[in-house]
Amino acid sequence: MGIFDRSTAGHITPPVDVTLERGAIAFFAETIGETNPIHFDVDAARSAGHPDVVAPATYPVVVGTFAGNESARKGSPGILDLIKADMRHLLHGTESYTYHGTMYAGETVSVVNEVLGFVDAKGGKLEIAQVATRITHPERGLIVEAKRDIIHVLG
Repeated sequence: MGIFDRSTAGHITPPVDVTLERGAIAFFAETIGETNPIHFDVDAARSAGHPDVVAPATYPVVVGTFAGNESARKGSPGILDLIKADMRHLLHGTESYTYHGTMYAGETVSVVNEVLGFVDAKGGKLEIAQVATRITHPERGLIVEAKRDIIHVLG
């Protein structure tokens, strides 16, 4: 059989709060080659009508990582530990985002992960965990939902 703990299907992690920091957003934006100053400069962001520096569209990946690290510090497993992902056999699969709002520096958002389920592919040579990450703001509600496939190569 596979490596993933399939009994975790349907599990939703407790919410973890993450504060979005300007420096981390700017560093990530630079790393991905972003050049729009709204991601680096608070004055540029405010001139464009935003309350603070704007997180790039793919920043939810970073927020999810921060949430996983915070969970671990508090003694709770992150999503990869929960499903018993084996990093020696792990691949990154498809990923999709649904945006409902924008994330800004200085905000504190709440992150939850849900194990949507598991499937097998390629005649049992691949095992796929399907997970969702939801990032919400206390006043604006759901900001982004990311869905991704995490893949073990078995054969």
